[in-house]
Amino acid sequence: MYLFVVALHVILCVFLILIIILQPGKGGDIGAAFGGGSSSTVFGPRGPTGLLQRATTVVAVMFMCTSITLALYSNQKMLSDANIDEAIRVLQEEQASKKMTDSEGGTESSDEPSPEGVPEEPTE
Repeated sequence: MYLFVVALHVILCVFLILIIILQPGKGGDIGAAFGGGSSSTVFGPRGPTGLLQRATTVVAVMFMCTSITLALYSNQKMLSDANIDEAIRVLQEEQASKKMTDSEGGTESSDEPSPEGVPEEPTE
């Protein structure tokens, strides 16, 4: 289901871009920006909405629905993987076992860098 929503989201994104690019501009030509004769139609009443405007609205609403759905999927995944107490316990056990092996081994590490500039691995 997740892959379907992601694929649908990408397809809707491409459709939305194409639909917006296909729409004609509302201002006419560049003269309308500087007070040309056709600038009075820019702020006038709008006619009936065209097919591209309706398609833009439908695709935009579907795009937002898939965005919300993907956000919910992401939130559920994060919450299902969020076992903080278990993660803290595992980290504490790893640190405790590391301290025990370091104290038992008695290895000393030198502060001098290796000849190649790569730090040496501790010997066990």
